Amino acid sequence: MDIRGLKKYIYENKYIEQILEAIGCHHIQYHFSGDYFTCANADGDNKKAIVVYNSESLNCINYTRNITKINRPADLIDLVCYAKNISFPEGLKYISSELGISYYYDFDEDTPESLKLLDMLDDLKSGDITEEKTVLKPISETVLSYYKPYVNALFYEDNIDYATQKEFEIGFDMFTNRYTIPIRSEIGDLIGVKGRYFYRNVPEVKNKYIYIEPCPKSKVIYGLNKTLPFIKRQGRVYIGESEKFVMQLWSYGYRNSGAIGGKELSVYQNNLLIRIGADIVFCFDKDVKKSEYEDTAKSFPEGIPLYYVYDEDNILSPKEAPSDDPYKWQHLIENNIYRLR
Repeated sequence: MDIRGLKKYIYENKYIEQILEAIGCHHIQYHFSGDYFTCANADGDNKKAIVVYNSESLNCINYTRNITKINRPADLIDLVCYAKNISFPEGLKYISSELGISYYYDFDEDTPESLKLLDMLDDLKSGDITEEKTVLKPISETVLSYYKPYVNALFYEDNIDYATQKEFEIGFDMFTNRYTIPIRSEIGDLIGVKGRYFYRNVPEVKNKYIYIEPCPKSKVIYGLNKTLPFIKRQGRVYIGESEKFVMQLWSYGYRNSGAIGGKELSVYQNNLLIRIGADIVFCFDKDVKKSEYEDTAKSFPEGIPLYYVYDEDNILSPKEAPSDDPYKWQHLIENNIYRLR
């Protein structure tokens, strides 16, 4: 779900009070002077324990509770997640259900083209990417019946065991001659299918990976639908570039990971990671420089615990991913994790 769009939707349609009531807050009062709401926690008696500002940011202060696991500004969505004791994706799903809209609601659907253009210019100024405007939506599970549910030796040789391949629904598409990787949203809906060319050596005229069923990759952190409970338990998430990264770590017994489809984070992915409430460890390929990790860190607000894996001992080959070899992975996370801030 588009978090920025949701917050704007709540503000413009005056849904703050409704959401506060839904999560059990009481003694809700709007303060015209200052333009904010106050209320009590569902199980509290302090009538002004919570302040929610009536703006697009929906900034929230809970004076009697720590509603975020890390030190960062909180908002109404954080309050919902805390009050209902649910994860961030579950919180978005709860709010969308309460408001009667789909988790994949297109907040730009009714926006005039002139305003969309202004929004796009604002995005470019802020460093956002145009793919963010691509609509994320679920597709029919029937799609997977088109593919053969076969595990494969190519992935196995890349240290993705057969049990993991089955867990992540790896298959084979006879029409395109590609291994299939279903892409699911953070709440588990099928939103796309990626295909990997059948042979290890890919001809120049062929793409190694294509989307058989397209989806906006900038609005996905691959694997979160399975790994989120483990991330919460471990208090740490390993972030790599490709889907293979998540499946390799799963095969090694590390189930607290996600993949962003490259080395650059979108605003959507950034927001998801911030709200997971865990230490974030970036694990990009060997060719990524320290300065690139530092640039990535700039897109996060202060207070977010950021780390990165860097091959100071030079055990990786030029374009090797940290997860490609289980022994190298173990060495790197034991000896080569560094703090960004």
